[in-house]
Amino acid sequence: MDKSQKLVKTYLGITKGAIHTLLVMFILGMIANLYIEIPAGGNAWTWVFTHSGVIASHAVLGTLLVLVSIASLVLAFLNHRTGWIVASALGLIFTAGAAYFGSSFLSADSGLSSLLMAFGFLGALVSYASAVFQTKVVGAINK
Repeated sequence: MDKSQKLVKTYLGITKGAIHTLLVMFILGMIANLYIEIPAGGNAWTWVFTHSGVIASHAVLGTLLVLVSIASLVLAFLNHRTGWIVASALGLIFTAGAAYFGSSFLSADSGLSSLLMAFGFLGALVSYASAVFQTKVVGAINK
């Protein structure tokens, strides 16, 4: 396996990992949304890390996902594939947006922040899935 094949394989592994992590994040977020009551009054960060393993796990995974999104974008640039660069850049923007609005939700308990966090999740999921799908389509066409 040459260097370019390793870069492709690494990119796809990171990007598929981001998709799987997003799905776990969705599950944790839904559990938190349905079964955990965050105290009113704003700034629930301290409460989260002392009282809610589910939301704390969601926040930690979200932070790691931002790092994975950066790695995906770097690998897309190293592969010199425009479609991957666009998909990974959008994935990073949506992931960072979801993280920002998630933090905002804990700080202010705003329904709008929750909605925008969900839209960020959906945008990131579609972005990364499109990168993987592009690979499948191009691979099928080149055969």
